[in-house]
Amino acid sequence: MKAILTVQNFVSDLVVTAWTPIFVGIFLAIVGYALWPRNQATFDEASRMPLREE
Repeated sequence: MKAILTVQNFVSDLVVTAWTPIFVGIFLAIVGYALWPRNQATFDEASRMPLREE
């Protein structure tokens, strides 16, 4: 039996082959940015923001 290419099959293949690696790359970039030593002072200050009384 010959497989029929449907829109659902096409979209599923597109998501698996294209979007998954893109989102993994975006996630790794965000984690890398958050853990980069140069950004530590900025994130430390932001973490104390709710505790400040102004």
